[in-house]
Amino acid sequence: MPNLSSPSSTVSPSVRQRISTAQLQPGMFLVRILDSWWKSPFFRHRRLLKTMTEVEQLKRSGIREVEIDTSKGIGLSDESEVGVDGGSVIERDELEETGEHGQSIIKETEGSFSAIDQEPELEGVSEETKTQQEIVELRDNAMVAVKEAFEGGKTGQPLPQPTLHALAQKLIKKAVAHPGLLSQILLIDSLKQFDKPLYAHVLDTAVYSILVGLQLGWDEGKLEQIGVAGLLHDVGYIRLPQNVVKAGREQGRHSSLLKQHVTIGIALLQRQAQFSPNIVRMVGEHHSYQDGSGYPPSHGAHSLMESSQLLGVMDYFDELLTGGGTLRALPAALAIRKLYKEAQTGKFPILHIEALIRTLGVFPIGTVVQLSTHEQAVVIKPNSDVSVKPVVKIFRSKDGENIEEPWLCNLANKENQTDDVHIVKVLESTEYSIDPREFF
Repeated sequence: MPNLSSPSSTVSPSVRQRISTAQLQPGMFLVRILDSWWKSPFFRHRRLLKTMTEVEQLKRSGIREVEIDTSKGIGLSDESEVGVDGGSVIERDELEETGEHGQSIIKETEGSFSAIDQEPELEGVSEETKTQQEIVELRDNAMVAVKEAFEGGKTGQPLPQPTLHALAQKLIKKAVAHPGLLSQILLIDSLKQFDKPLYAHVLDTAVYSILVGLQLGWDEGKLEQIGVAGLLHDVGYIRLPQNVVKAGREQGRHSSLLKQHVTIGIALLQRQAQFSPNIVRMVGEHHSYQDGSGYPPSHGAHSLMESSQLLGVMDYFDELLTGGGTLRALPAALAIRKLYKEAQTGKFPILHIEALIRTLGVFPIGTVVQLSTHEQAVVIKPNSDVSVKPVVKIFRSKDGENIEEPWLCNLANKENQTDDVHIVKVLESTEYSIDPREFF
């Protein structure tokens, strides 16, 4: 990247065109797609389209509009550069970088180069993409709210009961309207984190509990209670010495002192009479399991609330996803497999694990799999109608060669398949040498 502060830097003017995929031609330089990220058949969006095969892949993907840079490739003819339908033209003198999620960040060449402005959202962005952005924004705001509540609790301030209930209601509303997108965003974020902060963990545990509760047919009142309990289930950690908490997590074990976070959490909530007895009880029981294991000791399933048991399962599931300390993070599919095996021994209700599978899919996002063609792929998106046939990106050929540009394949779409391609195996991390996070 050039040194932007140097007065001798020269910049070529960039001319962007927003066009439909039907107008794409080989020789065009693709800047970005104006649709949901998972539809892209390519691993990297910024690329010169060299062949008609690449153009046809984009046309078949379902993407309707893209943005191209005519300073790096060919553009449309002058007469076609009219209106959105004919390809709108955007002229700027600029340097361009790509943000974490593929959004363009423009560095203007006029003036000092010091001002960095994010490009405004284009009108052609799909409804799905807008919803994804809304969910990410809600999750970010929720994390800030939980962090502020916990930080206040450290100094003796009361926990903001109305705020936490309102937050749970917003999460329920989004879960009811878009359960698939919400779970996908959580899974993608878990892929990118290791030993996630307490605020993110309690929030995601609450959301998973709400999503699975929906699968179980729970009413809104019961969902709100488990949502608030999820946000508060680890609140007791804020009153423990942080060096002890850190050491316990690094060693991957719950010492007798760390286990006190449950009783401390109960005391904090009971001090505020506005939290319902059910919420207090869920916080107190989220580490007690139906086989009598866990802490504090219980008399098994008949002595535990159903909501407490689900909260305990989701707490454990989220910890498995991101690891921490000596724990190795597991892909969602393998985490679910572990939960199911423990459910078979009586530790967890099998009903809850089955509902989790229906929520996330048989092969959740980020799962690395082997196909019946002997190719290897990463699951990019589930197919709600055919859960065993997700959308994948194939990164390794049947001959074991890495594919330079992993390509998108919808296993439920037989249009371009001569055989019934299906998943035959979920791969362990020792069976592949890629980082699934790179695909998201």
